[in-house]
Amino acid sequence: MSKSPTPIFEWHIKDRRKETPDSYTYVFSPFSASDRFTFNVGEFVTIKALLKRPTASGSVEETEVERAYSIASSPTREDIELTIKDEKPYGYINPVIGKADGFAAYFFEQFKMGDKVSVKYTKARDPFLSKVATGAEKDIAYWSGSNGAECARCLIQYMEDRRDLDLRLALFYSNPRLYSLEDQESVGVIYYSWLIDMARKLDNFKVVFTFTRDSETNLNSDHPRIFYRKGRFFKDEEGKPERTLQKFHGNVESAFNPICGSSGFINGLVKLKTGSIARGRGIVQELMEIERVKPEKIDKEQFYLDVAK
Repeated sequence: MSKSPTPIFEWHIKDRRKETPDSYTYVFSPFSASDRFTFNVGEFVTIKALLKRPTASGSVEETEVERAYSIASSPTREDIELTIKDEKPYGYINPVIGKADGFAAYFFEQFKMGDKVSVKYTKARDPFLSKVATGAEKDIAYWSGSNGAECARCLIQYMEDRRDLDLRLALFYSNPRLYSLEDQESVGVIYYSWLIDMARKLDNFKVVFTFTRDSETNLNSDHPRIFYRKGRFFKDEEGKPERTLQKFHGNVESAFNPICGSSGFINGLVKLKTGSIARGRGIVQELMEIERVKPEKIDKEQFYLDVAK
């Protein structure tokens, strides 16, 4: 039996907000009623855009390019939001294929308000955060790398709209540094100000920021649901083991731990320049070995394999 074709939807760009020097949140509106669909927190879509990109010969090639993005807005809302981060520099030529293979930089430049994109959505059988979507888990400790907070944003909006105080979220959000290296006066943390505002607004949401490479940032919070720390989770400032979940969340047994980010962040896997894989420790190992969290209390969404620099 052949599979049914994936339906294609049409959205147009309604708004664009700058998050950091290299990322934007796009607000999309379905082109018609037939372009709307229902989804749950933690799901993603694939957008297709016709882009002009350079080649090694100096010419410009126009092709349709697809990229998958987690939905960063709640299923309770009319508009749909995607946060797009620049993944490769503008003009970068992949030496293997002799042409540009980036998406975001060209999308930022070439797509304006009102422009349309094609969207593919396939409902996953067991999507990331499915236990949260079904109500099976309501005490959430969400662990996010610097590019993994989109689903948390979707969940926070969902919590705001549903007003279900039994649904609780602690976001553990890891970034290299607070300010961007390219523009040292601009915050380089996606959703930074918005997360602080939401933590002040929602009694059932707290956020724990940590900065792994920033030795100069000394931030202190005057709010009981906003926390700052330095270094990697599960190690204190002296490098000794720390029960981060126990310290900032409290109830280890009840907490459901979705993890979103790169392979290195999730499970410590890094690809070396030789092509071999180095195995370190990620959030999964730390949760199980330091916090004694059971495997069924962990879920994960990996976006890419870390490459050692």
